[in-house]
Amino acid sequence: MFRKAMVSGALVASLALPAVAEEFVIGAVNAKTGFMASYDAPFMQGVSMFVAEANERGGLAGQYPIRLIERDDRSDIQQSTISTSEILSDEKLDLFITSALVPYAVSAGMQALSQGMMTAHGIASQPTIPARLGEGSFLVMMSDAHMGAVNAKYALDDLSAKTAYIISSDFDPFTEFTPLYFQEVFEAGGGKVVGHSEFAYDQQEFSSMVAAIKALPEQPDVIMGMTFDNDFPIFINQLRAAGITSTYLGTDVLDQPAVRGLGEVVEGVHYLTMAAPNASDDAASFVDRFKVAYGGDDSFYPAMVGYSFMRLVEQASINAGSGDAKAIRAAFAELEDVTTEIGSVTLKGYGALPNLPVHIMRIEGGKGVYVKSTLLTSDEIPDSRI
Repeated sequence: MFRKAMVSGALVASLALPAVAEEFVIGAVNAKTGFMASYDAPFMQGVSMFVAEANERGGLAGQYPIRLIERDDRSDIQQSTISTSEILSDEKLDLFITSALVPYAVSAGMQALSQGMMTAHGIASQPTIPARLGEGSFLVMMSDAHMGAVNAKYALDDLSAKTAYIISSDFDPFTEFTPLYFQEVFEAGGGKVVGHSEFAYDQQEFSSMVAAIKALPEQPDVIMGMTFDNDFPIFINQLRAAGITSTYLGTDVLDQPAVRGLGEVVEGVHYLTMAAPNASDDAASFVDRFKVAYGGDDSFYPAMVGYSFMRLVEQASINAGSGDAKAIRAAFAELEDVTTEIGSVTLKGYGALPNLPVHIMRIEGGKGVYVKSTLLTSDEIPDSRI
């Protein structure tokens, strides 16, 4: 009798307790230290900002409190593999985020996808990643194919360019293939690529490349290059010192205060970005909040991508009517015209590569000045190279 009363009382007490909301758990293994930290860490700052704000309103979609678990891979692929194995064995995850560097993204992504969850790859732009990993692997960034095509369209339509010189590197699919996407679209539109040079990542001398451009019968109208923020200052100084005035078209790796602050030598240099603060009110508001949260805005670009990615995840949860990992993964692939800080994003019909506005910027007076935004149609995006 006494035992029955205890059981009955326990049952009543349990019914009186509020239901515990199901958690949505995100695991992330990427760089907080080492050479990839300048790319991976700011992306995760944006993710963390969203998590904090979402949890204040009840969690993902207002229903699922978010728990974020991060591990530092120290920009080392062996550490990435170890940390990914540990986090996957220790936790039941609903979403996994890898580093942006291809070998790390593929290695960690394979482990995560084997457990059926959605996997995203920070600010990676290489279509080779989801092509190799298959279903459930998504880019968040504009792809290399987007960047090459947008630069080519801008050169043809806005700069009336007839000739171009391309610069690539076999360091990564990003640096190797983006100029080839540019060439494909530029020549299909009537332009001509008159030369092609290759460089090594972190190269400190470009005289032979500059000499090759200088030796052309006429300067090319545009130079589409893949030098990073560490290589670019040396190259652009040597290029301009040689009297070559061709318009330089770069990618998002030049969206750096250190590049914009190089002085007269970078006047008129163009680059691409997804995070132009004056492109929308949402983007401007994010930058203001990011300054408050992190005491500056030098790295707001990757952070805005991370925050917008989580907006997409939340919309997928709303569309799925669930916090279930597999349901969200399926709904993510069907997203259409979702408003985010990086613009209106569509995945449906574009595979694992989001389609969204790409902003063209021009450096003037030490600042990146917004020129225009370009939204490609599916038939304007070159097929991914592997």
